[in-house]
Amino acid sequence: MANTAEFGHDNLGHLLSDKLMSVPEFQRRFSWKKGELNDYWEDIEKARSEGSPYFMGTIVLASDTNQVGRSLIVDGQQRITTTALLLTAVRDRLREFGKEEAANSVERDHLSDYVLSEERHVAKLALAPRDSEEYEAILEGMVPDDASPIGVVTEAYLYLKRLVDGLADSEDEYKSLIQLVTYLDTSVQVLLAIASGLPEAYVIFETLNDRGADLTTADLLKNYVFSSARGEIDAVREYWTELSTQFDKPEYLVKFLRQEYMSRKGRVTHRELYKALRQDIGNDSRDVKRYMKRLLASYSKHKALSEPDNKSWSPEPEDVRDSLLALRRFRLESAMPLLLAVFSKWDHNKASKFVNRLVPWFFRAWSIDSLGGSTAEKAICQAAVAVTNRTANTSDEVLDMLRKSPGLIPDDSRFRVSFIHQGEVSNTRAKYILGQLEKVRMRQNGESSEGHPDWSAKYVSIEHVFARSSKRSTFSSDDEFKYFSTLRDTLGNFVLLERQLNNSLEDRPFSDKRETYCKSKFILTRDVGIHPSWTFNAAETRLETLGDLALVAWPL
Repeated sequence: MANTAEFGHDNLGHLLSDKLMSVPEFQRRFSWKKGELNDYWEDIEKARSEGSPYFMGTIVLASDTNQVGRSLIVDGQQRITTTALLLTAVRDRLREFGKEEAANSVERDHLSDYVLSEERHVAKLALAPRDSEEYEAILEGMVPDDASPIGVVTEAYLYLKRLVDGLADSEDEYKSLIQLVTYLDTSVQVLLAIASGLPEAYVIFETLNDRGADLTTADLLKNYVFSSARGEIDAVREYWTELSTQFDKPEYLVKFLRQEYMSRKGRVTHRELYKALRQDIGNDSRDVKRYMKRLLASYSKHKALSEPDNKSWSPEPEDVRDSLLALRRFRLESAMPLLLAVFSKWDHNKASKFVNRLVPWFFRAWSIDSLGGSTAEKAICQAAVAVTNRTANTSDEVLDMLRKSPGLIPDDSRFRVSFIHQGEVSNTRAKYILGQLEKVRMRQNGESSEGHPDWSAKYVSIEHVFARSSKRSTFSSDDEFKYFSTLRDTLGNFVLLERQLNNSLEDRPFSDKRETYCKSKFILTRDVGIHPSWTFNAAETRLETLGDLALVAWPL
């Protein structure tokens, strides 16, 4: 019968004195900084001053098959490492006071152990390779000062050392340090789960930390693929490092992992993602390696879709770049599973043309706020799976699937109404919208785009026709000022304007600006400039006109 996990209760200081522990090499690095360290310290000091125990959560350990007698830390690395650094700071403060017996007791009981089979002292806690050199130097008393370049582990030690020094400001107060160690040994409580191996430990970790947190999902998946890689561990570690370093935060990585999974398998919630990925990957080392290679290939497509200026778009027409900018500016991330599927299964040119057909539909959906729910996500993922399984092979077939999802894509009548009444729009989004409407207006006017300003360029800005800073005194009544406040940041009050023209306008009245508007290369801006005066009725009429252009700019 296989060994089962052991569950029990322990105290954090005693845990360090009782066990040899290691942080697995594939765990994320120690990362606690001042904020987390201060919370840790203040929580303990508050409980200690009240004479009450303090509960510090769950610790999950697993037997280390490579080092007999050591346990791997699956959950609790930050807390255990911080406690070890705190005890090291106490040891060092005691030595500064000449209390060698007390310092050696802390060293012997919590920081190092004599292993008879190795005939040497070893650290009770071994950190992952990228942190171990720093930590071992601290244990040996070789600590650089604040002015030297230091890593996170050393920075944490120095911060904790300052707190410890403040606790025992003079030799007369050294017993407060001993009391702190005793409190860590007897009153900082944890729930302890010791698994027979890593797979069981991850299941325990997932169950005990049922928070749906992205960071948890990232850590769990990393641990799973590393522990399942076995003979392919070097390649898998290299693939994971290459992928994970592309993301600033773990939650961004998890978002990509979820999008990639949904592009092949259909919708999955954040909470269900880790379990779904485990089933999808399997536990054969070759399957793990194939999965990581597929992730990297998919990420290259994801990266290009997120970067309109990526070189992969250089052969494509300019309107593809505009569509990609829309995906980014309007955060149309729900399209990503479908786009990943399309760019994985179709040739680049065909997939690029699909982007230009899909974005107008998604812009329409954005205008009625129909993209955020599970129904929309399910429909989009079903279309993605159809592309992946090659049951939908053309743009028309994919779009037809989306069309059948109730309420997802508005018809012309509903889209026009929502477009006109959408309210406040940010400047970056307004630039895109007016830029696309300008292209329609140019075609209507028979003008060429050659020499026309690029709406997305930094030298093009959003100009408020009614000055944004207009005060109550500008208007004849409270009602008029209230109406202006609702109109101020809407499309009816926006025009595109070259910055060299806009720089001189500041917040002048319309009568001082209309001549400048007429000098703009943007037709829609010149259309405003021909008005002898600018009124609320003129702004409303302009919105109606823009609504008509929108039906052409974002067609079904």
